[in-house]
Order: sequence, then C-alpha cells, then structure tokens
Amino acid sequence: MKTTAVVPVYNENPEKLAQVLADLKNYADNIVVVDDGSAINSKFKIQNSKLSWLLHEVNRGQGAALQTGTDFAVKDGAEIIIHFDGDGQHNPEDIPALIKPIEEGRVDFVFGSRYLHNKILGIPWTKRKIIHPLARLVNYLLTGLKLSDAHNGLRAFRATIADQVYLSQDRMAHATEYLQLVKKNKIRYTEVAVRVNYHQYGQGLKDGVRVVKELLAGKIVK
Repeated sequence: MKTTAVVPVYNENPEKLAQVLADLKNYADNIVVVDDGSAINSKFKIQNSKLSWLLHEVNRGQGAALQTGTDFAVKDGAEIIIHFDGDGQHNPEDIPALIKPIEEGRVDFVFGSRYLHNKILGIPWTKRKIIHPLARLVNYLLTGLKLSDAHNGLRAFRATIADQVYLSQDRMAHATEYLQLVKKNKIRYTEVAVRVNYHQYGQGLKDGVRVVKELLAGKIVK
C-alpha cells in the first residue's frame, strides 16, 4: 500500500529536519513537508525524489498544517497517511508496526502510544505522573474514547477515511479532535507501541488548559 508521511514544521532546525527526512524516506513511499509559516528558512536541498514541500504563508497551527498535508496526500494517491513530527522526537523505525494493522485490514486508524512500549524511557516524571494522566482523563470526558496515551503526534490512517477525520481545529486541539472524530464515526482503531525522544519538555499544564479552551470553543462533544 502506498504510504505518505505528512510532516508539519515550524521554525525547525534545518540540519535536524534534514536528518529526520533522510531517515524517514526509508519507511514511506512519499513525504509531504508542510512549512507552517516559519520565520526562518527551514527549506533545504535534499536528494529525495519522494519529497514535496508545501507552504503556509502565515502560521496557522499544527492542526492546519496536518490537514493541508493530508489533503495533498489524498489527491496524490496515498493509501495510508502517516503523521510524523519534524523535530526528531519520533522514530521512523516504528512505522512498519504502526501501519501493520491497517495493511492487514484490521483497523482504519492507529494511534501511537509511548506507554505501550516495553521501555518507557526519558519521559519527565511530571508528564508521566501528572500531565499525561490528566490529559487522558480530559480526552475521555470530551470524546468518550479511552487511550493509553494523550496527544501523541505519531499516528496513521487509511486514506479512504480522510473525509471522516477532517480537522476543524487548526492548533494543538487537533489531537483530541481526532479521538472525537474516530468515536463519532465509529472508525475501527487501535494503539501501537512507539517511542518518543525527548529533546525538550514540550507541552505543559498551561498548554493543556489552552487546548481544552480550544475544544470547548469548537463545541467538541461526545
């Protein structure tokens, strides 16, 4: 099945991004990078015929970048769409296991989970013990879908259901919106163990509160 990896980027380090894409090309048939209005020029020359580069003239948010890339991938004939962060926190080696349930016809949507991996390493204790448990609870209350992880950016889904998981949340609330759409449309799903490399702390409690506000403003309910 033709796989396309959608990579949203915003002010990424060009050298780090180059390495991410060089590694990723071994695990995806095509790669779509969506530069979400970066203030710095993160575009670079890379010997990769699989790579397409899209640009938002202004910063719209990660959710909007993912939707732009997903739309392009569908039109380009992708059969499986993979969402993959451009900052090096995900491991391309996890992709085969991530998409296997879709290839085998068992599910249509796969969520990556750092908490299913047999080696949970490097996760700050405040995230592991406080932020992520709270986020999982909020996700369940808002969407009715119970997962072992929350806001993991590594996911994959069958391109034929792209219209059923079309994002209206432009920013970070998109991660919870995916849960809501999967639940609402009764899409077959599963979780697969993946690893997360922590180069920086990432979202904290304030970010979580902002996400909830975005969700409530968007009237996402069960």
